[in-house]
Amino acid sequence: MIEFALTPGFVPAIEAPFAGAGAWQFRDEAVLGTRMNLLVNAAQPEQALIGAQMARMEIDRLNRVFNARAKDSELVGLNASREWLASADLFDAIAAAEQWRVATDGAFSPRLGRVLDLWRGAGAGVPDAERVLRAAETATNATVGMDAETRTIVRPASVRFALDGFAKGWIVDKALAAMLRAPGVRGGLVDIGGDIACGGEAPEGGWSVGIPDARLPYDNAPLAASVQIAGGGIATSGRGPRDRVVGDKRLSPTLSPITGWAVETSISATVMACSAADADALATAALVSNPEQARAIFGRREDVGARIVAPDGSVATMGVWDGREQPAPVQVKSPEMWPNGWQALATFTAPRRQLIRDPEFRSPYMAMWITDEANKPVRTLILIGRRKEWQKDNHIWWQHNREATDKLMATRSMSTSGSGVYNVFWDGVDDRGRPVQAGSYVLHVETSRERGKHTYRRLTLDFAEAKRFAQELTPTEEGGGLKVTYDHY
Repeated sequence: MIEFALTPGFVPAIEAPFAGAGAWQFRDEAVLGTRMNLLVNAAQPEQALIGAQMARMEIDRLNRVFNARAKDSELVGLNASREWLASADLFDAIAAAEQWRVATDGAFSPRLGRVLDLWRGAGAGVPDAERVLRAAETATNATVGMDAETRTIVRPASVRFALDGFAKGWIVDKALAAMLRAPGVRGGLVDIGGDIACGGEAPEGGWSVGIPDARLPYDNAPLAASVQIAGGGIATSGRGPRDRVVGDKRLSPTLSPITGWAVETSISATVMACSAADADALATAALVSNPEQARAIFGRREDVGARIVAPDGSVATMGVWDGREQPAPVQVKSPEMWPNGWQALATFTAPRRQLIRDPEFRSPYMAMWITDEANKPVRTLILIGRRKEWQKDNHIWWQHNREATDKLMATRSMSTSGSGVYNVFWDGVDDRGRPVQAGSYVLHVETSRERGKHTYRRLTLDFAEAKRFAQELTPTEEGGGLKVTYDHY
């Protein structure tokens, strides 16, 4: 296992060529509040290393511009001022976001800060609908001054710019551009929290991007579709690990700029466009709009495509969409089988040293899988780190489950997940999609890393009855923490 240290806080893992195309992988568990995956197409690891470093330096630079939670960021300064002389980065991003607001008839908007404040102030509940609607309408009708010559932005009090989604796509695009400027880098892909941009020379057939089932807001949700892209951007908005749970109801984290309320028209929208920022804006617009409005938006352009999932699970595609739908497995149930609607949810929290970016700490490769009580493999739930030779260091998993690495795609386009936290579910099916019998099973968690220890822990879980329970593995410095719940969803 070989790793190279880059800038402080970025310690990527270099892998052997991906799919024979000379792509080297780098990952980080805590970037922009989510996770990052870089694939760099270069002949030599040293060239790939420089490309990854240049991408990460650009991400860190732009984070100081757009980070809404950093008191000294430029975006925070703008939102605290009536008139602001902006940098080219901030001015150009807001100008582009405002253009998309007009082009989507308000279905996408960078002006939702006041609305978001009301939702955050509601804690675990929901805000007053009338107050939210008034805040959304006031922001929509406000006049924002944009002087391109002086880069001056005049912000009315009713508008607080919220660029979280759009800025992430913008940063992804800029990071890819920086990567491609590195000597010897032929092409690459940047994925931050499911916002993806790729360009240059791609592997044969393009980069493989999986689109998880939007009805299952987990990191290991089965793929519902996949696309091959050679260049441009792809982004997904909608349901996911950051859903707001109020009572027994899950609410989308995406808010409508028109009503200020959680989107209910669709549960997911994935968009392919010329850039990740454009895909971000259009994915939000597609999610917010009803089918007729969405078709009107995508009918105006010939360079974008969308896949939109309705609450009942039906799928509509629009524009230039050439993804491939995955067939759903046929399942047959009997009384002694796993009960319908019951799922085990395992929440894995990465080691704290990984999240605070200790320069001496290398991100571990992790395997989580299910066996029966006789230790026969049933289901590999998730693998963190895709290189086969490195997963061999998780020798307990590798001994019985090595074929699972062949099924991994380059990356996934999904709603944003939290940094260092993985929500993994098991719905009682094996690796082939066949339902299993109710009964006792063992959850295994194994990690390994350079300059660190090999850790292995197991937890026996009783799924014999349709009965709620919760069990935990105590967090450790090397292995992180794990909580498992069993419930009806």
